[in-house]
Amino acid sequence: MKKILLFISLFATQALSAQISDSITLSGFLAAAKSQNIQVDEAILNRDQAALRNELLQARLRPNISLDANLPNYQRTSQEVLQPDGSVSFQTVSNNNSALGVTISQNIPQTGGRVFLRSGLQRFDNFQSNSKVYNGVPVRIGLVQPIFGFNDLKWNRDLAPLRLAEANKRYQSDLEAIQLEATRLFFELVVARMDLEIAELNVDNNAALLEIARERHELGKISDSDLLQLRVGLVNARRNAQRARQAVRQASSNIYAYLGQGYDGTLLKAGRPNQTREVEVDVERALEQARRKRSEPTTFQRIQMEAERDVAEARGNGGLQADLTASFGLTRSANQLEDVYMAPFSEQFAQISLSVPILDWGQQKANVDIARTQRDYTREFIRQEQARFDTEIRQAVDQFNSIQEELQLARELQELAQERFQIARESYVLGSISITELNIAQQERDQAKRTYVFVLGQYWISYYQLRSLTLTDPG
Repeated sequence: MKKILLFISLFATQALSAQISDSITLSGFLAAAKSQNIQVDEAILNRDQAALRNELLQARLRPNISLDANLPNYQRTSQEVLQPDGSVSFQTVSNNNSALGVTISQNIPQTGGRVFLRSGLQRFDNFQSNSKVYNGVPVRIGLVQPIFGFNDLKWNRDLAPLRLAEANKRYQSDLEAIQLEATRLFFELVVARMDLEIAELNVDNNAALLEIARERHELGKISDSDLLQLRVGLVNARRNAQRARQAVRQASSNIYAYLGQGYDGTLLKAGRPNQTREVEVDVERALEQARRKRSEPTTFQRIQMEAERDVAEARGNGGLQADLTASFGLTRSANQLEDVYMAPFSEQFAQISLSVPILDWGQQKANVDIARTQRDYTREFIRQEQARFDTEIRQAVDQFNSIQEELQLARELQELAQERFQIARESYVLGSISITELNIAQQERDQAKRTYVFVLGQYWISYYQLRSLTLTDPG
């Protein structure tokens, strides 16, 4: 099965490499970026690690079963034994003191305490006297409860759902951010390709016009200056073509790098996505979607809760500390194993341990004040970040709505500029306009083409930026 999956993976990679070796489309490049970019693996890793941390915490909230054993525990030595008169007698001892126990414990997140249920058995063998004795605890139920301490488990339990939700939402945001960056890279290639097409077209046009100009120059219909101007225009066109070709090479290299592939020098072609969707995005709906789906609102809630937790921790870790330990159960010792579990007597244990600082030179108060100050700062920080978050959404919606109208105007301007250049070129061939007027018409046509492609790129960048900010398709 692994070999089959490896073959499929290699085949898909080779197929993708063949696809981008010649021409790419926006949709194809976005799909490739979501499957091959290293940032996708990072996003998955961050999401999965958050899920594992949540599972670890959930495990702390479940019952825990443990087995403890001390067997064999054999010794043969000489030990001092205190005599009734205060003297010491060294005696040879040879024994085995083994023990075995099972404990079931359960943390209590509401109080920070722990309850446990235990059963244990101890056997002592005295090889000197050839005797043995058993001591057993058939059952013991107990409670260990901090009274004034900081309840870390409760805070972590409350924070865990926020952290997990935050990670899952950030994963979706990361995927959209990858698409946004891929869109920017794609339109860098589109713009570079457009510049190259314009430059190569200008080389052909200037070369053709130069031939016509030479014939007219021989007939004395144009001056040496006009002829020289056309020659300069041809050189500049070739120079611009060389620069545009290098820009295409650089944009192609960036696309290969984004997919984690080595660049072989291929000048990629980019299919221009002329199909756009005209839709009026409602800003309030976009805000509602962003607040519900983006990770930032959950992050704000988490860091506010963490600030409150830090205040509680500063209060709980200083001052009076008290721990209650209590248990009751059954126990008995006997020479025979079965007698341990026959008619055992009850046992009880209760203890409260106290720790009271008498003089700490204001350490606890300072720690609490620091935590409170940080909490107040966090509240103000969140307030400002929420305002910035809303502003960013509003601006993105406004930009996307306005860029659609700008794109339509740029499309009309491109068509008009192309038509004007065609008329100007024909007029120049007929000798009715000067070379300067033709150059102006050509520059306007070139600028209109660049403007349209630039605005088209801004439309799609704005589209995917709005998707990234709201995690919702604007259409």
